[in-house]
Amino acid sequence: MKTTTYTLELLTPCFCAGADQSKAEIRAPSIRGQLRWWFRTLGGFKSLAGLLKQQEAQLFGTTAGDEGTSSQLLVRVTQPLTASVEKNGDSPEANVRAATGYILFPLRNKTRGAIENGTFTLTIQWRGEAKLWGDIQNLIAVFTHFGSLGFRSRRGYGAFGPAANNKAHLAAIQIALAAFNCATQALEIRTLPACQDCSTALTSLANWLKGWRSHGRSSFDLVNGRPRTPSAMPGFDYAKADHDAGYGMNQNGPTYRAALGLPIIQRCDRTTNNWEYATGNNKGRFASPVLLRPHKTANGQILPLVIFVDAHAWPENQVVYLNGQPRQVSTDLYNAMRVDPKLKALV
Repeated sequence: MKTTTYTLELLTPCFCAGADQSKAEIRAPSIRGQLRWWFRTLGGFKSLAGLLKQQEAQLFGTTAGDEGTSSQLLVRVTQPLTASVEKNGDSPEANVRAATGYILFPLRNKTRGAIENGTFTLTIQWRGEAKLWGDIQNLIAVFTHFGSLGFRSRRGYGAFGPAANNKAHLAAIQIALAAFNCATQALEIRTLPACQDCSTALTSLANWLKGWRSHGRSSFDLVNGRPRTPSAMPGFDYAKADHDAGYGMNQNGPTYRAALGLPIIQRCDRTTNNWEYATGNNKGRFASPVLLRPHKTANGQILPLVIFVDAHAWPENQVVYLNGQPRQVSTDLYNAMRVDPKLKALV
């Protein structure tokens, strides 16, 4: 059995909990789920033969067939020292006038426990073939540098990274990504200008996303106290088309925002519109393929990362349902965000 231990530091507040959502805790099952997600997203290891599903079963176990197989990858977590605190819509970062209030909008009608900072220890044990140990370490390297946990983790919260004693340079991360079948096709990792700290990076990411997605009252420039002009919001035309669709003014044109995550609740005067992935009992969710991450480099630089997960982009020919009625979806907004000149390639 191979064993290694990583000390990780929280970069942004983590809303990760078990059955009691008011008490945050870093949980091993959550980390296992994230490791599985990254393995699947990156297409499995180049060193393993067989279909991705078979590779996944070999590493993480399966309940399929007459007899299940146990996981060869074991995860243990030692909790951080910082206590859990409760956050809700009255918390400063969720205030509508805060940049982060835009990405913490769902917190306004919930109470969640959060761990604001601190470190925790992640221990990985590998019981499988010794020749795969290097690839397992590559998987952990990708997860610990680009992963996150919990509520709003795709929007910059629950981000973490290796503590000072085990940081890796970008060259090492590129080597780790090269161990996977589809890393270059699955991900595009880009960054906004570097920030002085993780809180500033989170604000930078929130403002960037809002510039592409918001319209109407949310387009008001809270800093300068005046409405933003369409030219100042790169996504204004896309947002306006979706806004108008909810009001019935755009009945035939494509919609865009659905490709960035569903469901969406749009309130139009006294009417509530529901944008959903399917109808009936199969509504489900569509998780955003745009991940926001404050990232701390080996030399201590703080980068606001925008990760485009092409492997999970909007499915071709899939419609969205606006109040139960099908609407066509365009990926033009998603593609425009990818070529935003404010973003620079990371790896």
